[in-house]
Amino acid sequence: MKKIFALILAVAMVACMFAGCSKDNNKTDAKEILVIVKNSTAPFWISVMDGAKAAGAELGYTVTCKTPVDTAEGSGNEQQSNLCEEAIVSGVSCVVLAPVDSEAIIPATKKINEAGIPIVNLNTKISDDTQYKTFCGLENINQGYNTAKAMFELMNGEGKIFIIEGSTGAQTSIDRVKGFEKALAEYPNIEVVAQQSANYSRADALNVVQNLLQAHPDVNAILCCNDEMALGSAEAIDAANLTGTIMVSGQDANDDAVAALKEGKITVTSYGNPYMQGYTAVKAAVDVLEGKSVESFYEVETVVVTKENADTFKNS
Repeated sequence: MKKIFALILAVAMVACMFAGCSKDNNKTDAKEILVIVKNSTAPFWISVMDGAKAAGAELGYTVTCKTPVDTAEGSGNEQQSNLCEEAIVSGVSCVVLAPVDSEAIIPATKKINEAGIPIVNLNTKISDDTQYKTFCGLENINQGYNTAKAMFELMNGEGKIFIIEGSTGAQTSIDRVKGFEKALAEYPNIEVVAQQSANYSRADALNVVQNLLQAHPDVNAILCCNDEMALGSAEAIDAANLTGTIMVSGQDANDDAVAALKEGKITVTSYGNPYMQGYTAVKAAVDVLEGKSVESFYEVETVVVTKENADTFKNS
């Protein structure tokens, strides 16, 4: 009897060991969605991550958010690529990805796909649309166009402008600039006298615009591809004692930018509802994991924000 009991116990232990190994090696059972965004400090991305976590909590999925530690030019893509490698090793169920560089991230996304992990593209399009199941975000060309058109109307259709681009290679920046150019085609008396990247950074925009103002002190307006750069531009204008003489536009309508807008330091921005971008992307990821049909593009609508609607735009 003792031998039989010992044999049963041994078989049970082996079964438990195999069950444990199976569970450890198949992390997808944990239903974890990894959200990789561009940085952890900008208000826009904080809101995106909040929305993503809220969707995960509501739908019963674990959502983990990770970002590059260093966002200096050229470093963000490498760090995001490393995070993609980590996602494969840890065996997450799905990756939601907002790439720093839409083209350079493709080798990393190919590895994720080869590992059988689906990708939902968030906010910034990956250049190769075969790399992801669906895209969730804005139509950035329209956002750029609408924001620029509102600015040009306030300029009475004439004047000189700077265009401050985001990170080189970021599709959001490329598309927003295309939107600016689309609006410019309708206003032949508006001239672009300088166009330069400030890496979506407030500090970089401060330095870039300070230098540009030395060469073009008669500029009338500055179009920026996000609010952080608009805020940096406003600081440069203030440092040059030109506040009130140069209009500034941003994109995103984050809290700092709206406060600056109310103070007259920024003229126009647009609300991209970052919370809903994150929420919608995770919801789409859940649909992919549960075998439901998904659309190719889930668009989050934008709203142009000026001083007149600054208190009510989130409810419009």
